Amino acid sequence: MTNAAPAASSSDASGCIAGLLVLGFFAALIYLLYICIVDDPTVPAELDSTGYISHKVQGTISAQANWMVGESKDCISYPLDAEAARAAGQEPGYAFYSVQCDDGPVHNMSITFWGSKSQPGKVAALWNCRRVADSFICKQTGAL
Repeated sequence: MTNAAPAASSSDASGCIAGLLVLGFFAALIYLLYICIVDDPTVPAELDSTGYISHKVQGTISAQANWMVGESKDCISYPLDAEAARAAGQEPGYAFYSVQCDDGPVHNMSITFWGSKSQPGKVAALWNCRRVADSFICKQTGAL
């Protein structure tokens, strides 16, 4: 007597192929979900603890010469009305145009804002701005 293994039937082979196709389908679905949700460039990569996204812009900020790196100040900006927004090439309510922190001269520089860029209907946006080596980081603390 020989101990030969039984030959595989065609139904066993088609079952394996069907199983591999189902696994391949689910792998492709998971990959597509990853691309659409996790790796989507329109979904913000970073949120702060209050849910704001960062916006790095070139803007103006008033800053005295003695404002030290690492020091924070309470600041205010005034969202642009329709006429000012048109002149600045922005949308009405744009809140990052100019930030006033003290009575120092106005500087045009890089500012990272953590807050709402568009604040139509608001009179003012309140910020806590911190000086870093070559720019400022401003986090929104409120709006009026």
